[in-house]
Amino acid sequence: MDQSVIILNMGYALTFIALAIREVLWLRTTLTAAQISLFSYHYFYADNTSAAFWTAIFVIVNTYNIIKILLDRRPKMIPDEIRDLYYSIFKNLTSNEFLYFWNMGTIKSVKDHYLIKSGDHQDNLLLVLSGTANVEVNEMPIASLDRGAFIAEISFLSGEPASADVHATGELIFVSWNSERLKNLKHDNPAFWMKLQHALSEDLIKKIKPQAKKDSQIAE
Repeated sequence: MDQSVIILNMGYALTFIALAIREVLWLRTTLTAAQISLFSYHYFYADNTSAAFWTAIFVIVNTYNIIKILLDRRPKMIPDEIRDLYYSIFKNLTSNEFLYFWNMGTIKSVKDHYLIKSGDHQDNLLLVLSGTANVEVNEMPIASLDRGAFIAEISFLSGEPASADVHATGELIFVSWNSERLKNLKHDNPAFWMKLQHALSEDLIKKIKPQAKKDSQIAE
């Protein structure tokens, strides 16, 4: 078979294969390889400078985007002050995803304040950075939340009213993520949203296990 025919068919075959690829980096890499094959055919064999010019443009644009994706995906250094939170809560996120999410939040501080009351809807996602918040039912503490604990995440995830009060005893520093921004994130990046839900579920399991053990001991 003529070499020019092989190169031409290789270009079209790679273009066809690219249609089945969902991962954007591999999609662009495959398309770039396809366009290089087509450029070679048009420039060296078909003497079609117009087609060769446009395929060269496609190669340049895709190469630029491939480099950009690779640079965006390079692991980033996580600051020392939040590294423990990353490894204990958000380890299923890449360092880039974690820092992007972290920078969406706002650090706030309250003192001797109720962050949420029973019956309220938890609109924002809150995470304790320092200090202690008590979970209370009828003004009786049933659990305490310290660094690395989410606040009323069940209400946040379900949209249902909170079933207990959360009271900051002393000064409490926490990070708050706006619900509207998170809703946009859920819509724009569902894969990332699933990872975030996993982190919230893991936190919930950590809280339930000690309480379940305590209840079983009482029952005995």
